[in-house]
Amino acid sequence: MGAVVFGNEFFDQWLHQKSNEILAKVEKEKISNEDMLILSLKAQVNHFHHMDIEFREEFLKINGRFGEVQGQFDEIKRQFTLKFEQVDKRFEQVDKRFEQVDKRFDRLTAVMMWGFGLLTTLMMTMILKLFL
Repeated sequence: MGAVVFGNEFFDQWLHQKSNEILAKVEKEKISNEDMLILSLKAQVNHFHHMDIEFREEFLKINGRFGEVQGQFDEIKRQFTLKFEQVDKRFEQVDKRFEQVDKRFDRLTAVMMWGFGLLTTLMMTMILKLFL
C-alpha cells in the first residue's frame, strides 16, 4: 500500500485493494471502463505521493537557500551598522571641532569689537584734542 493521500486511510486501503484486484485480472480478462478509472485514480494517487515527496525536498532546499541569503543580509546589515557607527563618531568629532571654532570666533569677534571701540574712542579723543 502507498502513502496515505488526502488524509483518508479507508479510501487508500480500498483503492489499493481494488487496484490490486484489477491488476490481477488484467492478464486474464478484459477490464471495464470502471476498472480503468480505478487504475487511473490509483496512478494519480501514486503520482501525488511522489510529487509531494519531491516538493517537500525542494522546499527544504529552498528554505536552506533562503537561510543562507538571510545570513548574508544579516552580515551586510552588521557591516553597514558598523560603518554608520564609525561615520556617526566622525560627525560627532567634526561637530565638536565646529563648536570649538565657533567659540573661538565668538571670542575673536568680542575682542575685535572691544578693540574697534577702543580705537574709535582713541581716535575721537585725538580729533577732539586737535580741534579744541
